[in-house]
Amino acid sequence: MKRSSISPIAVAVAAVAFLALLALVVAFGVRQTHQDEALPGTRVVGRDVAGRDAAQINRLLTPILSPARPLVLLAGARTLRLTPAQAGYSVSVAATARRAVAAGRGGILWGVPATLGGLVRDRDVAVTDTFDQRQLRVAVGGVARRLDRDPFPGGLQIDPDTRQVAIRTSRAGRRVDRDALARRIVAAVQAGDRGPVTVPFDTVKAVPSSRLREIARDAEAYLRTPLRLTVPGAGSKPYVLSPGEQARLLALEGRDGGRSARLGVSTTQLDALVGRVAAKVDRPARDARLSASARGPVSEAEKGDVRWKPVPAEVKVVAGARTGRAVAQTRLAAAVRRAVRAGDHAVTVPVVTTQPQITTAAARKVNAEIGTFTTPYIAGQPRVTNIRQMARDLDGTQIAPGEQFSLNGLAGERTREKGYVAAPFIADNKIEPSIGGGVSQFSTTMYNAAYFAGLQLDTHQPHSLYIDRYPPGREGTLNYPDIDLKWTNDTDAPVLVRTAYDDEGVTVTLYGDNGGRRVTATAGPQTPVAGGDFQITVTRTVRYPDGRVVRQPFTTRYETEDTSPQE
Repeated sequence: MKRSSISPIAVAVAAVAFLALLALVVAFGVRQTHQDEALPGTRVVGRDVAGRDAAQINRLLTPILSPARPLVLLAGARTLRLTPAQAGYSVSVAATARRAVAAGRGGILWGVPATLGGLVRDRDVAVTDTFDQRQLRVAVGGVARRLDRDPFPGGLQIDPDTRQVAIRTSRAGRRVDRDALARRIVAAVQAGDRGPVTVPFDTVKAVPSSRLREIARDAEAYLRTPLRLTVPGAGSKPYVLSPGEQARLLALEGRDGGRSARLGVSTTQLDALVGRVAAKVDRPARDARLSASARGPVSEAEKGDVRWKPVPAEVKVVAGARTGRAVAQTRLAAAVRRAVRAGDHAVTVPVVTTQPQITTAAARKVNAEIGTFTTPYIAGQPRVTNIRQMARDLDGTQIAPGEQFSLNGLAGERTREKGYVAAPFIADNKIEPSIGGGVSQFSTTMYNAAYFAGLQLDTHQPHSLYIDRYPPGREGTLNYPDIDLKWTNDTDAPVLVRTAYDDEGVTVTLYGDNGGRRVTATAGPQTPVAGGDFQITVTRTVRYPDGRVVRQPFTTRYETEDTSPQE
């Protein structure tokens, strides 16, 4: 019998060819059975997606990879939530699904090894996503600010009676390791995991007990000598802190975020001490005081065209101005802090000179009635009670050069406690009772006095309904706090306000020195308007001694109301 002539090499080649053919058949068979589907062994974020098409994978992964799905952060016993979107995460689930379907179909030898590899081991497909690094840092910083804790530097406990000092133990702090937390957030989100992710911390050391005991000894030594605050000037007695005050003042002062400490003061006790010193030392500046007649020439609510020029008047300076003094409280607080830190027991109280708003020289310039006006009323009405009360409240007011007059600011809210009563008031074109109703008449009277004084008119609001006791287009309502009358004393002299009233009406007279300004009020025609009563333009013309002429037109529109206004 003859031996076979087939060589071993030929057999080996044939076996390899058979195996290659078998692998090729198996690979293409797997691909054929998973046409348009993920091949066996394909996983995305730990989820088996084999046998699913792109749409199915998309539906599976969307809720898992959603940037809106919160990530849970665990910091000891505290739990926080952060959405990946807040950390700058964005993902394309559709692109990820397409990559999963394509996985294992390419590579060497037509992708056969890749296809067959999925039959024996998992194939992880990376997610198509990005992180905005700037937004990630911002999000991590926000988490850190909520969780970071400065070390507690400790404290001093001082008995005010015995002046014995004990210490309160310090406590370490913590800081979020921002870089490590960012890496953990990225890893968890990209893995489809939403935690809890443990927040990594670094420990921040606190003040050691040995240093606290040293500061306590410094405090005991400091308390042996009284702290003296000396006010400059002859005859001023120093303010000497009592032992109890001094004991309450001293405190441990944490530094460097609680990492170190030194002897310092309690901010609360220091503020109280500075306030007590200021109460003893401060002396307000005094304005020069003026005196003049309460009632001068009267313009009886003149309507239409009106001319006015200053009238010489006898005005006296009844009290000269005086400078004041005040403790520079911020500087004093800083000086006390420095003294305690340095172990010093003597502090000079910093004092500044305060100036009056109205100097004697400025007051002596007042020599004329620069504006006056009267409006009538019927005595006995509740509104008249309010008008007279406001007149009393404002009488004698002085407005310094450059200062703004605010009727609401000076009179304040109208209340029963101040003497005001209920009277009609116009609100939304309706007549309603209100505490202080009727004071718009005083506002109108004051407005006209300032108008003819040629002063700077800042704010006024006419009534919505015309009231025939007032000059049309030259009047103003008032309501606390939203409707005010304001004017500015734009002269070099103070303005003195004098008020007077009788059974016929109320008068406001302004004394000052407006440099000889002359004022003319020129009223235009009352023009009917659709849906209203009428409108009118009144022009104020101010003539200055240097020849300047300033014209200021103001147009007022009045609405229609069946009921006769009583405000």
